[in-house]
Amino acid sequence: MSERIFFDCFATVGKRGPKDVEARYSLEDLVSEMAWCGISGTLVGHAASREYDPMFGNRMLMKEIGGNSRLYPVWAVMPHHTREMAPPEELIQELQDNGVRAVKMYPRSHRYPFNVDTCGELLRSLQRHAIPLLLEGGHMYAPDIFEPTNQVLLEELDAVLTRFPGLPVILQGARWDATRYLSWLMNKHRMLHLELSAHQGNRAIELFAEWFGADRILFGTGAMEKSPGAAKAFVDYCTLPDEQKQQIAAGNLARLLKLDRLPPPCRTSGGAGDRILAAARIGKPLKDILVIDSHAHINHDQGEGVGFIHCPASDAASMRERARLMGIDAMCISSFMAIWTDPEPGNRITYKAMQRYPRFFHGFASLQPQYVKDWKRELHRVHKTWRMGGMKPYFPRTYIPYNDPIWKPWYEYGNRMRAYCLIHPSPDVVGEMNDLAPKYPDIHFMIAHCGGSYTDARKGIDIALKNPNVSLEITLTAVTYRVIEFMVKHIGADRVLFGTDQPMRDPIPQFGWMAYAHCSYEEKKKMFGLNMQRILRRVRRPGA
Repeated sequence: MSERIFFDCFATVGKRGPKDVEARYSLEDLVSEMAWCGISGTLVGHAASREYDPMFGNRMLMKEIGGNSRLYPVWAVMPHHTREMAPPEELIQELQDNGVRAVKMYPRSHRYPFNVDTCGELLRSLQRHAIPLLLEGGHMYAPDIFEPTNQVLLEELDAVLTRFPGLPVILQGARWDATRYLSWLMNKHRMLHLELSAHQGNRAIELFAEWFGADRILFGTGAMEKSPGAAKAFVDYCTLPDEQKQQIAAGNLARLLKLDRLPPPCRTSGGAGDRILAAARIGKPLKDILVIDSHAHINHDQGEGVGFIHCPASDAASMRERARLMGIDAMCISSFMAIWTDPEPGNRITYKAMQRYPRFFHGFASLQPQYVKDWKRELHRVHKTWRMGGMKPYFPRTYIPYNDPIWKPWYEYGNRMRAYCLIHPSPDVVGEMNDLAPKYPDIHFMIAHCGGSYTDARKGIDIALKNPNVSLEITLTAVTYRVIEFMVKHIGADRVLFGTDQPMRDPIPQFGWMAYAHCSYEEKKKMFGLNMQRILRRVRRPGA
């Protein structure tokens, strides 16, 4: 039995489009995954309520969940002015008659303004009956009107909560880069609550509990799009006291739903003999299992932010401390300064971390060729003097294709020293890598962020199947459900690498994503550390 009760506030089931043929979607999949992870209850909505007709989808949901006592329905609602939905007080009665304790609005998908004039009557009734309203959002900018999303803009939410300050709102799907927007909004509106399935900012769960109170943070998974294990691990491995962990895991949602008791404890099922899964289920660090983070970054000492994101506890000492929670033994790092702005002081930040913790940090050198005046001098410094075995060219800040001849001096040097090279996808990453990898067979290329979606995974698989010197690294906020298993199925566990992208995002959800994957114990051992260990050991001491 799990000691901590988990009650998910964010799950959706049902057919949807577009969907990869491999992506899971059914209620049966959700229930099975709840047992795999040890999640006792779930607040669940139906995709048809969002993508077709709210009430039609709501009734599909009620029929499909039947009498399952662990599933709590969420109905999609909208203003009644077009007569697609009953007037607010009639709707409230129907909610009560069906035992529905929470509702969700999709103003972008359903194409109506989310403002007091349009939604005020409905919002007033929800506030009067203290019915929690679920919204997805987290941005100030307006999405393209021709590509509607579910996102509610924070400026809209601010106006609504100012008018209805007693309305309990759970903001779902806010990303890790929204902290600077969200902090003022959470401080201003006491009935605003936040779930963290996409807000995986470094130490976000501890910081938000400190800033806003643990009673306003909720456990949400984003299933069936996201890995429920990633979200569960974020709570289990964080450093909050057990009482606050239980508040976040289930107590806060139960209170908002006005439940007399938490869902009953959940007995986990499956994964016999998997020591990694067993440790993750109880939030314990992995012991006697090598864990190497193949994709991480670092900031200067006492750094708290990086350009567009809040990025606390992002220096060498803080990152090493966080890693111990999970049992991470080593990490391969490049500094944000080096890839984003200025390689010279940035690479020096990486080098200082390697000096301070020589067996823990392994360095990626980052160079921007438009600034390199003397390749021989630069390569000698970062690879021979500073002993960095990794290469980190970065298209998003150079806009130079990876197979452009301007990179040639670095690749030739890297090939001689059998370096490892982390590639952030470019618009034509498949074509560029299928050109580049055969030319430099002794560089081991690592394609970053292949777990971001099935589309990203398919691109990586295409490259890896053609090139034996290519591996796929997983990390991204999406923590796409079952995509790690998909990559293992097509290229084998020997070619998949654990990475976190920390401290841009917290390493714990990325760790949980792989720990809870439906792969064998031996496959997870390879992906968590043995594969990267083999890549590190290939490197000839720089300077060849």
